[in-house]
Amino acid sequence: MIRKSVITFVGLTMLVAGAASAAPKQIVADLSDSSVDITSGYHGTELLLFGAYEGKPGDNIILIVRGPETDIVQRRKAQRAGIWVNVETKIWQNAPSFYHVFATDTLTAIADGESLGNAAVGPLSKRLTFIAGNDVSDNGHGGGTETASGPAVAGNADQQNDLRRNMEANGLWQVLPSSITTQQDMLFRASLSLPSNIPTGTYNVRVLHFRDGVALSERVTDMNVKKAGLSALIYRFAHEYSALYGIFAIIFAVASGWLAAVAFRRK
Repeated sequence: MIRKSVITFVGLTMLVAGAASAAPKQIVADLSDSSVDITSGYHGTELLLFGAYEGKPGDNIILIVRGPETDIVQRRKAQRAGIWVNVETKIWQNAPSFYHVFATDTLTAIADGESLGNAAVGPLSKRLTFIAGNDVSDNGHGGGTETASGPAVAGNADQQNDLRRNMEANGLWQVLPSSITTQQDMLFRASLSLPSNIPTGTYNVRVLHFRDGVALSERVTDMNVKKAGLSALIYRFAHEYSALYGIFAIIFAVASGWLAAVAFRRK
Protein backbone atom coordinates (compact mmCIF):
# COMPACT_ATOMS: atom_id res chain seq x y z
CA MET A 1 0.00 0.00 0.00
CA ILE A 2 2.80 2.44 0.92
CA ARG A 3 4.75 1.70 -2.28
CA LYS A 4 1.63 2.18 -4.37
CA SER A 5 0.92 5.46 -2.59
CA VAL A 6 4.43 6.77 -3.23
CA ILE A 7 4.18 5.87 -6.91
CA THR A 8 0.85 7.67 -7.09
CA PHE A 9 2.33 10.74 -5.43
CA VAL A 10 5.34 10.87 -7.76
CA GLY A 11 3.21 10.26 -10.84
CA LEU A 12 0.82 13.11 -10.04
CA THR A 13 3.39 15.60 -8.74
CA MET A 14 3.78 17.39 -12.08
CA LEU A 15 0.02 17.74 -12.59
CA VAL A 16 -0.56 18.91 -9.03
CA ALA A 17 2.30 21.40 -9.13
CA GLY A 18 1.07 22.82 -12.41
CA ALA A 19 -2.42 23.26 -11.02
CA ALA A 20 -1.04 24.99 -7.93
CA SER A 21 1.00 27.50 -9.97
CA ALA A 22 -2.06 28.27 -12.06
CA ALA A 23 -4.14 29.02 -8.95
CA PRO A 24 -2.29 31.45 -6.63
CA LYS A 25 -2.92 31.04 -2.94
CA GLN A 26 -5.01 27.94 -3.63
CA ILE A 27 -4.44 24.36 -2.47
CA VAL A 28 -4.67 21.24 -4.59
CA ALA A 29 -4.97 18.07 -2.51
CA ASP A 30 -5.89 14.43 -2.95
CA LEU A 31 -5.65 10.96 -1.38
CA SER A 32 -4.00 7.85 -2.73
CA ASP A 33 -7.34 6.09 -2.18
CA SER A 34 -10.61 7.88 -1.43
CA SER A 35 -12.47 4.66 -0.59
CA VAL A 36 -11.48 2.19 2.15
CA ASP A 37 -13.16 -1.22 2.40
CA ILE A 38 -13.47 -2.86 5.81
CA THR A 39 -13.41 -6.63 5.31
CA SER A 40 -13.17 -9.50 7.79
CA GLY A 41 -9.39 -9.50 7.31
CA TYR A 42 -8.94 -5.75 7.77
CA HIS A 43 -6.31 -4.83 10.37
CA GLY A 44 -5.74 -1.21 9.43
CA THR A 45 -4.21 0.45 6.40
CA GLU A 46 -2.13 3.44 5.41
CA LEU A 47 -3.00 6.15 2.88
CA LEU A 48 -0.99 8.95 1.33
CA LEU A 49 -2.35 12.51 1.57
CA PHE A 50 -0.62 14.81 -0.90
CA GLY A 51 -1.00 18.03 -2.80
CA ALA A 52 0.48 21.39 -3.74
CA TYR A 53 0.23 25.00 -2.66
CA GLU A 54 1.84 28.31 -3.55
CA GLY A 55 3.86 29.01 -0.46
CA LYS A 56 6.73 31.03 0.92
CA PRO A 57 9.44 30.14 3.43
CA GLY A 58 7.85 29.96 6.86
CA ASP A 59 4.39 28.95 5.63
CA ASN A 60 2.66 26.00 7.28
CA ILE A 61 0.12 23.34 6.34
CA ILE A 62 -2.48 21.77 8.64
CA LEU A 63 -4.32 18.69 7.46
CA ILE A 64 -7.42 17.41 9.29
CA VAL A 65 -9.17 14.07 8.79
CA ARG A 66 -12.54 14.11 10.56
CA GLY A 67 -14.89 11.13 10.81
CA PRO A 68 -18.70 11.24 10.96
CA GLU A 69 -20.27 12.71 14.08
CA THR A 70 -21.63 10.29 16.65
CA ASP A 71 -22.66 9.99 20.30
CA ILE A 72 -19.77 8.82 22.49
CA VAL A 73 -20.43 7.08 25.81
CA GLN A 74 -17.93 7.86 28.55
CA ARG A 75 -18.06 6.07 31.92
CA ARG A 76 -16.31 6.71 35.21
CA LYS A 77 -15.83 3.79 37.57
CA ALA A 78 -15.16 3.73 41.30
CA GLN A 79 -14.90 1.10 44.01
CA ARG A 80 -18.02 0.49 46.04
CA ALA A 81 -17.81 -2.20 48.74
CA GLY A 82 -14.72 -3.60 47.03
CA ILE A 83 -16.39 -3.83 43.60
CA TRP A 84 -15.71 -1.56 40.63
CA VAL A 85 -19.00 -0.09 39.39
CA ASN A 86 -20.06 2.76 37.13
CA VAL A 87 -20.69 5.89 39.17
CA GLU A 88 -21.08 8.34 36.28
CA THR A 89 -21.96 8.09 32.59
CA LYS A 90 -21.82 10.86 30.01
CA ILE A 91 -23.18 10.63 26.47
CA TRP A 92 -21.32 13.21 24.39
CA GLN A 93 -23.45 14.43 21.51
CA ASN A 94 -22.34 14.97 17.91
CA ALA A 95 -18.68 14.36 18.68
CA PRO A 96 -16.23 13.42 15.91
CA SER A 97 -15.82 9.64 15.82
CA PHE A 98 -12.35 10.06 14.28
CA TYR A 99 -10.09 13.13 14.28
CA HIS A 100 -6.46 13.16 13.15
CA VAL A 101 -4.54 16.41 12.74
CA PHE A 102 -1.30 16.59 10.74
CA ALA A 103 0.87 19.70 10.63
CA THR A 104 4.24 20.96 9.46
CA ASP A 105 4.97 22.23 12.99
CA THR A 106 3.35 22.29 16.42
CA LEU A 107 -0.09 23.90 16.35
CA THR A 108 0.91 26.61 18.84
CA ALA A 109 3.86 27.55 16.59
CA ILE A 110 1.61 27.81 13.53
CA ALA A 111 -1.10 30.06 15.01
CA ASP A 112 -2.51 31.25 18.31
CA GLY A 113 -5.48 29.62 20.01
CA GLU A 114 -7.97 32.16 18.68
CA SER A 115 -6.90 31.69 15.05
CA LEU A 116 -6.95 27.91 15.40
CA GLY A 117 -10.41 28.11 16.96
CA ASN A 118 -11.69 30.34 14.15
CA ALA A 119 -10.37 27.80 11.65
CA ALA A 120 -12.04 24.96 13.61
CA VAL A 121 -8.77 23.14 14.20
CA GLY A 122 -8.94 20.48 16.91
CA PRO A 123 -11.56 17.93 17.98
CA LEU A 124 -12.65 20.26 20.78
CA SER A 125 -12.71 23.44 18.69
CA LYS A 126 -16.49 23.32 18.97
CA ARG A 127 -17.51 23.00 22.60
CA LEU A 128 -19.17 19.62 23.02
CA THR A 129 -22.25 18.93 25.10
CA PHE A 130 -23.24 15.79 26.97
CA ILE A 131 -26.33 14.25 28.56
CA ALA A 132 -26.29 12.14 31.70
CA GLY A 133 -26.63 8.48 30.71
CA ASN A 134 -28.54 5.62 32.33
CA ASP A 135 -27.72 1.94 31.98
CA VAL A 136 -30.87 0.17 30.76
CA SER A 137 -29.83 -3.08 32.43
CA ASP A 138 -29.42 -1.12 35.69
CA ASN A 139 -26.64 -3.45 36.81
CA GLY A 140 -24.11 -0.68 37.30
CA HIS A 141 -21.52 -2.43 35.14
CA GLY A 142 -22.25 -0.71 31.84
CA GLY A 143 -23.08 -3.87 29.97
CA GLY A 144 -26.48 -2.72 28.75
CA THR A 145 -27.66 -0.12 26.29
CA GLU A 146 -27.29 3.50 27.35
CA THR A 147 -30.22 5.89 27.39
CA ALA A 148 -30.00 9.65 27.85
CA SER A 149 -31.90 11.70 30.37
CA GLY A 150 -31.93 15.35 31.34
CA PRO A 151 -30.86 18.46 29.45
CA ALA A 152 -27.65 18.77 27.44
CA VAL A 153 -24.79 20.29 29.41
CA ALA A 154 -21.72 21.99 27.94
CA GLY A 155 -18.61 20.13 29.03
CA ASN A 156 -15.98 22.12 30.89
CA ALA A 157 -12.27 22.00 30.04
CA ASP A 158 -11.48 19.13 32.43
CA GLN A 159 -14.40 17.00 31.21
CA GLN A 160 -13.51 17.55 27.55
CA ASN A 161 -9.85 16.78 28.21
CA ASP A 162 -10.90 13.48 29.84
CA LEU A 163 -12.83 12.65 26.66
CA ARG A 164 -9.85 13.61 24.52
CA ARG A 165 -7.50 11.34 26.51
CA ASN A 166 -9.89 8.40 26.15
CA MET A 167 -10.22 8.88 22.39
CA GLU A 168 -6.46 9.28 21.99
CA ALA A 169 -5.89 6.07 23.96
CA ASN A 170 -8.09 4.27 21.41
CA GLY A 171 -6.17 5.81 18.51
CA LEU A 172 -9.24 7.66 17.21
CA TRP A 173 -8.13 11.21 18.04
CA GLN A 174 -4.54 12.26 17.33
CA VAL A 175 -2.60 15.50 16.89
CA LEU A 176 0.63 14.80 15.00
CA PRO A 177 2.96 17.83 14.79
CA SER A 178 5.75 17.93 12.21
CA SER A 179 4.08 15.03 10.37
CA ILE A 180 3.74 16.79 6.98
CA THR A 181 6.70 16.82 4.60
CA THR A 182 7.01 19.81 2.25
CA GLN A 183 9.25 20.38 -0.74
CA GLN A 184 10.29 23.76 -2.16
CA ASP A 185 7.34 25.49 -0.45
CA MET A 186 5.13 23.95 -3.09
CA LEU A 187 4.47 20.22 -2.49
CA PHE A 188 3.31 18.47 0.67
CA ARG A 189 2.53 14.93 1.73
CA ALA A 190 1.62 12.98 4.88
CA SER A 191 0.88 9.37 5.75
CA LEU A 192 -2.48 8.58 7.31
CA SER A 193 -2.64 5.37 9.35
CA LEU A 194 -6.18 4.08 9.76
CA PRO A 195 -6.57 1.77 12.80
CA SER A 196 -8.49 -1.49 12.82
CA ASN A 197 -11.28 0.05 14.92
CA ILE A 198 -11.98 2.92 12.52
CA PRO A 199 -15.70 3.79 12.26
CA THR A 200 -17.44 3.57 8.89
CA GLY A 201 -18.97 6.54 7.11
CA THR A 202 -18.02 9.61 5.09
CA TYR A 203 -14.85 11.37 6.25
CA ASN A 204 -14.07 15.03 5.75
CA VAL A 205 -10.47 15.85 4.77
CA ARG A 206 -9.45 19.52 5.18
CA VAL A 207 -6.15 21.09 4.17
CA LEU A 208 -5.36 24.62 5.42
CA HIS A 209 -2.51 26.88 4.32
CA PHE A 210 -1.25 29.20 7.10
CA ARG A 211 1.03 32.22 6.80
CA ASP A 212 2.02 34.37 9.77
CA GLY A 213 -0.66 32.71 11.90
CA VAL A 214 -3.47 33.39 9.42
CA ALA A 215 -5.31 30.78 7.31
CA LEU A 216 -4.95 31.88 3.68
CA SER A 217 -6.81 29.10 1.88
CA GLU A 218 -8.49 25.77 2.42
CA ARG A 219 -9.22 22.64 0.41
CA VAL A 220 -11.86 20.07 1.36
CA THR A 221 -12.32 16.56 0.00
CA ASP A 222 -14.12 13.40 1.11
CA MET A 223 -13.10 9.85 1.93
CA ASN A 224 -15.51 6.94 2.31
CA VAL A 225 -14.93 4.09 4.77
CA LYS A 226 -17.38 1.21 4.33
CA LYS A 227 -17.84 -2.43 5.18
CA ALA A 228 -17.30 -4.86 2.32
CA GLY A 229 -17.35 -8.58 1.65
CA LEU A 230 -18.97 -11.16 3.94
CA SER A 231 -18.81 -8.87 6.98
CA ALA A 232 -20.82 -6.22 5.10
CA LEU A 233 -23.43 -8.82 4.10
CA ILE A 234 -23.83 -10.00 7.71
CA TYR A 235 -23.96 -6.42 8.98
CA ARG A 236 -26.72 -5.42 6.53
CA PHE A 237 -28.69 -8.60 7.21
CA ALA A 238 -28.47 -8.09 10.98
CA HIS A 239 -29.72 -4.50 10.74
CA GLU A 240 -32.29 -4.81 7.96
CA TYR A 241 -33.73 -8.19 9.03
CA SER A 242 -33.01 -8.21 12.76
CA ALA A 243 -35.79 -10.71 13.61
CA LEU A 244 -34.62 -13.24 11.01
CA TYR A 245 -31.02 -12.70 12.06
CA GLY A 246 -31.94 -13.48 15.69
CA ILE A 247 -33.77 -16.68 14.68
CA PHE A 248 -30.85 -17.75 12.48
CA ALA A 249 -28.36 -17.08 15.30
CA ILE A 250 -30.38 -19.27 17.69
CA ILE A 251 -30.67 -22.10 15.15
CA PHE A 252 -26.95 -21.86 14.37
CA ALA A 253 -26.02 -21.97 18.07
CA VAL A 254 -28.24 -25.01 18.72
CA ALA A 255 -26.92 -26.81 15.64
CA SER A 256 -23.32 -26.09 16.59
CA GLY A 257 -23.90 -27.42 20.11
CA TRP A 258 -25.56 -30.57 18.79
CA LEU A 259 -22.75 -31.26 16.30
CA ALA A 260 -20.14 -30.74 19.02
CA ALA A 261 -21.97 -33.18 21.31
CA VAL A 262 -22.16 -35.80 18.56
CA ALA A 263 -18.46 -35.42 17.76
CA PHE A 264 -17.40 -35.87 21.41
CA ARG A 265 -19.66 -38.93 21.83
CA ARG A 266 -17.99 -40.70 18.92
CA LYS A 267 -14.58 -40.14 20.50
